[in-house]
Amino acid sequence: MDKVTILIVDDEPINLKLVAQSLKERYTIFVVRSGAEALELLQNHHIDLILLDINMPQMDGFEVAEKLKNSSRTAQIPVIFLTADNSQETIVQAFEVGAVDYIIKPFQPEELNVRVDNHVRTNQLQKALQKALKNNIHLLEIIDAYVSFIKVNPQGIIQEISDNFCKQLACEKESILGKNVNILKSGHTHHSLYQKLWETIQSGETFSYDIQDCSFAGGTNWYHVTISPDYNYKNELIGYIAFYENIDEKIRFKHDAQTDMLTGLMNRAKIDETLQIEIKRVQRFEYPLSLILVDIDHFKEVNDTYGHQTGDIILKEFAVLLTENIRETDSLGRWGGEEFLIICLDTNAKGAFTLAENLRKVVESATFSIIGSKTSSFGVCEYSYGECIEETFKHVDDALYQAKEQGRNKVILFEYPIDHNRSIP
Repeated sequence: MDKVTILIVDDEPINLKLVAQSLKERYTIFVVRSGAEALELLQNHHIDLILLDINMPQMDGFEVAEKLKNSSRTAQIPVIFLTADNSQETIVQAFEVGAVDYIIKPFQPEELNVRVDNHVRTNQLQKALQKALKNNIHLLEIIDAYVSFIKVNPQGIIQEISDNFCKQLACEKESILGKNVNILKSGHTHHSLYQKLWETIQSGETFSYDIQDCSFAGGTNWYHVTISPDYNYKNELIGYIAFYENIDEKIRFKHDAQTDMLTGLMNRAKIDETLQIEIKRVQRFEYPLSLILVDIDHFKEVNDTYGHQTGDIILKEFAVLLTENIRETDSLGRWGGEEFLIICLDTNAKGAFTLAENLRKVVESATFSIIGSKTSSFGVCEYSYGECIEETFKHVDDALYQAKEQGRNKVILFEYPIDHNRSIP
């Protein structure tokens, strides 16, 4: 069997040398110093795995990854980002553009080898499965202990399930076989995804998606699932086969990058992303949306008097208090410091003002650890159809400023001019 070929892309010669020396004994190595050179080389050479730097001139690693993904020739080549950039935003973006792994420089050669070996083995197994399925070879027994899969009939009744998947689900085969595949649903996935899934596979196409399925030991697991139609030797549809790849770690990376580590709420980046999505829905479905900006009154005095450790305790307790008293449809995040933002879906200015006033009273009557009582101020603004979100942020911030100027422990609603079209047409 030919050696596995690995392409290393990095604009720094010393990095190319270090990575190549770590891998050259077991793999055939190609090295290039730019994304353009990498794409050109891939036109004429077979590559099994790509180690790709992110920060490169002219064409960065993310752009290269996108071009790879959009080409049928290179879309299936696994990409591992190898970079010194360890910011959470960059890690999330790396996985979003299709990376299978992310290794931080400086790296330990042992870690690099283990990770590369794992992905090479996984990729080889996937290729073997695809080849076997094309030749109508029954490979399920061979991979039973190593790959998670289920096989269902055209009605969605589970006919086969691998030992590996049973292990992950913490169940016995006998408790799954003969049951409808819906038994795996966790209830966290929107029905529209399942509708699209069935439409795709019933048309003879393969469907891939990320899903949160239940575990019979309790809780859930995240999987990347690939479902394909399954045919017999007469080319008759006999059901569907689904391969599952556990992506709990990938989801955890993404969650960590979008979560405020102190309070557990959405961080600034995530709540901003959420708001952008909801604004698009507002513009499409024409329902109201309002923002509430909350500030803990005189919070600096807490840090100055009791110390920052106490301040952190109060922020966490405050976050819990808000979480327990907003509605299920509201989105809450830490906006920064002692400020919190609430996105109120399908809520006009009056409804948001009422919610904010209720929260103000809850905070006022609460007893916090160490410091006792505390108050908070609220700015409220309804999104105006067609307005850029930066303007809405300014309005809600202005309302909060007025609440603090008027003595704090108040709720102030931003009032648009009378002739301003504040409502959705």
